[in-house]
Amino acid sequence: MTAETPDQQRPVRLIGAWFAPAVGASVLGFYGSFQLQEETGELIRHSFFNDVAPPAAPYLFLAALTGLLVFGFLRHATLWMVGQPTAQSVLREIPHRMRNAVRLGLAQDKVRRDRYAGIMHWCIFSSIIVLTFVTAQVAVHDDFGIEFLKGDYLNFFTFYGDLFGLVGLVGVGMALARRYFSDFHRIRWDERFEDHLIILGLGLVLLTGFIVEALRIAAEPSVFADDAGMLTLTEDAAPFAFISYPIARFIELFEMPGSQVEGAHFVSWWSHVTLSFSWLGLIVFTRLDHIFFAPINAFLLRTDSPGRLSRIPNLEEREIFGVGYIQDFSWKQLFELDACVRCGRCTEVCPANLAGQPLSPMHLIQDLKAHLADVGPAVQRVGHEGGDTRAVSPVAMVGDVIKDETLWACRTCGACVQECPVMIEHVPTIVDMRRYLVMDEARLPATAQGALENLETRGHPWRGTSLERTTWMEGLGDVPLFDGNQDYLYWVGCSGALVERNLPITKAVFKLLRESGASFGVLGQEETCNGDPARRLGNEYLYQILAEQLVMTFKEKNVQRVITNCPHCFNTFKNEYPQFDGHFEVLHHTEFLSGALRDGSLRATHPVGEDVAYHDSCYLGRINGVYDAPRQIVEMVPGANLVEMRRNMSKGLCCGAGGGNMWQEEVGERRVNHVRSEEAVRTGAQQVISNCPFCIQMFEDGVPAVQPEEEGRIRPFDIAELLERAVFGPGGGEAKEPAAAAAVSDGDRET
Repeated sequence: MTAETPDQQRPVRLIGAWFAPAVGASVLGFYGSFQLQEETGELIRHSFFNDVAPPAAPYLFLAALTGLLVFGFLRHATLWMVGQPTAQSVLREIPHRMRNAVRLGLAQDKVRRDRYAGIMHWCIFSSIIVLTFVTAQVAVHDDFGIEFLKGDYLNFFTFYGDLFGLVGLVGVGMALARRYFSDFHRIRWDERFEDHLIILGLGLVLLTGFIVEALRIAAEPSVFADDAGMLTLTEDAAPFAFISYPIARFIELFEMPGSQVEGAHFVSWWSHVTLSFSWLGLIVFTRLDHIFFAPINAFLLRTDSPGRLSRIPNLEEREIFGVGYIQDFSWKQLFELDACVRCGRCTEVCPANLAGQPLSPMHLIQDLKAHLADVGPAVQRVGHEGGDTRAVSPVAMVGDVIKDETLWACRTCGACVQECPVMIEHVPTIVDMRRYLVMDEARLPATAQGALENLETRGHPWRGTSLERTTWMEGLGDVPLFDGNQDYLYWVGCSGALVERNLPITKAVFKLLRESGASFGVLGQEETCNGDPARRLGNEYLYQILAEQLVMTFKEKNVQRVITNCPHCFNTFKNEYPQFDGHFEVLHHTEFLSGALRDGSLRATHPVGEDVAYHDSCYLGRINGVYDAPRQIVEMVPGANLVEMRRNMSKGLCCGAGGGNMWQEEVGERRVNHVRSEEAVRTGAQQVISNCPFCIQMFEDGVPAVQPEEEGRIRPFDIAELLERAVFGPGGGEAKEPAAAAAVSDGDRET
């Protein structure tokens, strides 16, 4: 297997390193606290020898900070509460949610998907955690009469404090380098003054901490005075402060009187304490609030499939169907607005944004956040007074704050959700606003409207097709109809049956299933759309009608297991039909076929002998986590050499068809499928293969546009077509005897 240099980077495996040092320091410190016996000549740390402040001063600062944090949280919470209740209780599956909070929130698993950012955040966050423990131990030592900072533990403690102060400065340096000395563009998409204040402020806190420690070492007479009372530096405990100690030695060169050193220590201590508490106070007013909001949002993260959109209950009884006003969002969605840190990761991977189309997930969230801040207090006040909260804002949230074209540009591919380090779920928020556009305002692109009309009248979204649901069966002999006794229903889907290019894919899957000896049947003319395009386009009402009808059909026919061509159908059956009591075992054809190859029921013996670039479809890969099965198929095809595309697996780029954009005209600088086709061409492979009929259609359109010369042009194929050639050879599979069930013969088909 060969691959281009991947855009994705493996996460930095530092989970254990986040908290182990801090916990280790605290355990050792409290162990030392039990060793209270006096030891003659033992060095003890004296923090307030210089009378820099009354012992209560730090606690007054802490009380003020706590009050400020509580005030800030309540100020945010009053705005979140204008939202609606969540569809799923956040108090269910607590152990799972706690694991999310630790893994995603505290250990910052998603942050580490960017190696540089992972190391930078580890340095900064671990230094904050560890230095907080250091400060807490000093407080215990000084204010509770437990003198445990002494002897060998004092040496370790001194070293440890300086080490993580240095680690923090390394993190700050990395942040400064990325922001000011590189062309790392995404952090400048929404740059604000507060961003500079956060980075530079933390750097000053750490630097002044070293200066305070250095001056304490230089000025503390009870430890470092010689017989004559002159200030000197011993070679005892101080050298363990390997940063502060050299600074103290440097100060000694100036031969300052003790009073001046003590005065400088007094000023530096107050500067450090003031800067520290002021920086922590920024949590209330800046994006530093993600220190708390990220773990909370990880705890609140949905526990069902990321491919499942919410069901609107009791549609017939509702006056408003989607989200057209800020108060129509759930309180959890409003909470997510405050969790956003404006890092730009979502926008950086958004296929629409990459193609110059009018969607930036980051700016969408930030625009909603600003709108909440503008109208939220008035909405809350009017709501308490019993007034009409929808008349509060002079601007329309959907249409003015968030443009229609912004919402329609979304591919619902989930790349933004996958990359967000604070677990914001952009896609449900966008689809909720689409629902308002479609069901409340009837504002949608004409081509999308046409697809929805076709769904209502013809049972599929395709306009102008002359194909029938059974056209693909021609030339295959007898095709078994599903009668409830077979193991599997082979679900062909609208694209597999009604799009000319996809008929060979459907035939290939059918022949491979038959060759494997699988017990299966098809619905033929009884197939109808499962409603996925309607749901993604925002017509939840139509989707629910189609879904309920098909669930009823499946139950009547005793369908237990389903094999699909299309990842969108796969996701709908697997993740969304359970909302309608439709519980079925669902396999994508790549999962079934890879299993058939492994158990020997299929044998790939004919060599292909070409490089193949594999494209991960969003709804099979990123949203449902099926990455291995398709690659295993390619690896078992003789002569096929898998070439990974630059954006692959969870970082794969959408083909451009998702979110109903198969039936929309694109608005922007480029077409998304052209961007992805260019990446396929750059692999140098002879074929680009995928597992989705939408993706194949997008490549069939995009490849000629970016590679006009036919000679040497990369050719798009479904992975089933590749396997068909490897199993049957160039001639394809011959018809076998039909299964012992009712079948559709060539003469019976409607054309």
